Amino acid sequence: MKKTALLQALIFGMVMAFIPGAYAQDQEEINFVTNFFNQLQPKSIAENTEYCGYFGIDENDNFVATTPAKGDTDSCLANDPPENLDLFATYHTHGAYMFDADSELPSLNDLEADIDEYLDGYVATPGGRIWFNSVDRETAIMLCGRNCTVSDSEYVADTEYPVNNSYTVQQLRQRESE
Repeated sequence: MKKTALLQALIFGMVMAFIPGAYAQDQEEINFVTNFFNQLQPKSIAENTEYCGYFGIDENDNFVATTPAKGDTDSCLANDPPENLDLFATYHTHGAYMFDADSELPSLNDLEADIDEYLDGYVATPGGRIWFNSVDRETAIMLCGRNCTVSDSEYVADTEYPVNNSYTVQQLRQRESE
């Protein structure tokens, strides 16, 4: 196992140990998602554009991603997935770092959209974090922290609003109202 994958698995295990009832993804799924974001993040950051789509399992039991749909700086609408794809999650990126955007965690809208679609979600941030939106828990859970995927070299941590390991719908609502 590569050092990066081993480190991601260790970090994931440590984070999940502190989140009661957290969803435990298969390591193969985590690796697929991380590798996918490593390929998509550079384009998303360079263009300061969100990209989105779906993750699923194809007829050969392989993890696949739909072709990323291009959004704008703060939203994205995925194309309809193929009917023969067994969906397990949505995905989207948050584009480039912007000083005035709280883009290091899923937004309330991100989590509520996944809940409404009743499909878990993955979000990659400019700081290189990957989040898992758990529909069953109605909670966004940090899968891996800063720089676990490609990050924006311009990223600066917000010391006024630090990033926690998880957020419920209510916590995101409160954070957005501050």
